[in-house]
Amino acid sequence: MWRAPSAPARWTAVQQELQRARGARRALPFAAASTAMAGALVGFVAGSWRAGLAMLLPGALLLVFVAAHAVPRCPACGGGLWRRGERPGPAGKPRPTDVERSRRCPRCGATFA
Repeated sequence: MWRAPSAPARWTAVQQELQRARGARRALPFAAASTAMAGALVGFVAGSWRAGLAMLLPGALLLVFVAAHAVPRCPACGGGLWRRGERPGPAGKPRPTDVERSRRCPRCGATFA
């Protein structure tokens, strides 16, 4: 059962969430490449394209999991911390987002101390 936090969210929690999302964005190309390579390798070794296709299913699930973690969530409301259409830049060299400039959640308006 989910309960609303009793204390306001701290800025350090938001920074940790942003770093977690950046790490997931860094892992996304690796997960896609490893999925493709595993499918190709299994298909080649087994001599069947169906075996390679069967290997792509767990890799696709991994990609969905990593992509879901690539969006930072607000510790107060659980909504996304990026505004619609906002581009945070590449994971290695991110641009400051609106939440980093204003220290407020764009969804619920919670202020991070």
